[in-house]
Amino acid sequence: MIAISLKNYSISFQDINILSDVSFDVKEGEIFTILGASGSGKSTILRSISSLENDYTGEISLGACCLKDNINSCATQNIGYIFQDYALFPHLNVQDNISFALKNKSRKEKESIVDKLLKQFDLTEQKYKQIHELSGGQQQRVSIARVIAYEPKILLLDEPFSNLDSLLRNKTRTWLKNLIKELGLSAILVTHDKKEALSISDKIAIISNKKIVQIGTPKDLFFNPINKYVAKFLGAINELPKEIINDFDIQNSKNLEVLIRVNKTYITKKKNNYALKLIDISYCGDYYELSFEFVKHKDFLITVLVEDISNIAINNILYLDIKSKDLMLISK
Repeated sequence: MIAISLKNYSISFQDINILSDVSFDVKEGEIFTILGASGSGKSTILRSISSLENDYTGEISLGACCLKDNINSCATQNIGYIFQDYALFPHLNVQDNISFALKNKSRKEKESIVDKLLKQFDLTEQKYKQIHELSGGQQQRVSIARVIAYEPKILLLDEPFSNLDSLLRNKTRTWLKNLIKELGLSAILVTHDKKEALSISDKIAIISNKKIVQIGTPKDLFFNPINKYVAKFLGAINELPKEIINDFDIQNSKNLEVLIRVNKTYITKKKNNYALKLIDISYCGDYYELSFEFVKHKDFLITVLVEDISNIAINNILYLDIKSKDLMLISK
């Protein structure tokens, strides 16, 4: 079943086109991520789905209900919106922030629901604390708990981890992914963080130049990008001389660019047709980043990651060691 559907969605602000002809479906129970650079219009899509923006063309449907034509009858109350800045009430404590979403419940029902959420979200000891007394991760959990309190079927998440440090971001991301799956929710996440998108998503849509350029599973997009923009956005790549195709007997290679992921790029001391000159060594903690230029193709610089640089020095000549299955051939 389709939980959310966009068909030919376009939106402009003051004659400035923001997005054009955006279409995608989100299935029930699916985590769908919209990935793109800052300012690409990702959050605008969420605002339109939640009816905070209505001046668009095309269709947005919740299930079988077209939102624009039936705004009062579509189940918009089933949508939970989690904002980047948490949107908590600073004058209310944790308990009251969460129970704010339960206006139509009795006092006893409120207390029961809030206590259950506090336990589920590991916030029991913070029940009576003011918001400013909480860490960023705790504030984020309170924000999510308040949304979950009224049992939405759809979650809209607008850069929900951006205010957290890297360690807390990873922990919160895993926790939220498991929570969404446990509750059987449909979710749309918008982010500019590729690691976030790859690790949490069932499907990813990548926005570029006001359009969605590719939709697929994380693995589909990572290993089979439609163009160089998608390839670069999802992970570090090396661009290789086109002549390398000749060594792998690849057919129909005209007008193709040859790319390879940096983590699939290796070097060897065994001589071959692709000699490399080492021009820089950067220490990166648990690995070294080596920069090479091709001896015969000086316009191409590549990066190689290694754990050990024993017997390697600047200006050494080494050789490219790659497998044909790791090459990505992209149309220009």
